[in-house]
Amino acid sequence: MATEQYFIIVPDHPSAPRLEVRPKHFTKISQESPTSLPRCLFGGAYLSSQPTPETNSTPEKWPFVGSSLALELPAGSGEEAVKEWLKNDPYSTGGVWDWENARIFRFKAGVSNVKELSAGGAAASAPTASGDGKDQEA
Repeated sequence: MATEQYFIIVPDHPSAPRLEVRPKHFTKISQESPTSLPRCLFGGAYLSSQPTPETNSTPEKWPFVGSSLALELPAGSGEEAVKEWLKNDPYSTGGVWDWENARIFRFKAGVSNVKELSAGGAAASAPTASGDGKDQEA
């Protein structure tokens, strides 16, 4: 089946209840079949600054400001299908994502070394950017 991919940057609403809604978001993503579409290829939070060594293991103290993710959809779906996916995600229905202000880019993955993360955002024995297993977040 022919597909198309999109890279999305979606801001959070101010004071968004991200950590409260996170379990529902992770449940939705984990229920997506790796062989059906649409599906999330990868994703994660973006922050206003790097967590400090003191706060790195405490997501409650991380300065979340939004998410970035890549979606794969059937060819010809278009940006409206991406917006519909975003609108129906628990982060949108739960008041976290400001999906109407998402930036959507056509995308084609070239390299992937993504490891599955646990629902808590910690790598499930996956290497991280620093190699120490402490700077993963989804």
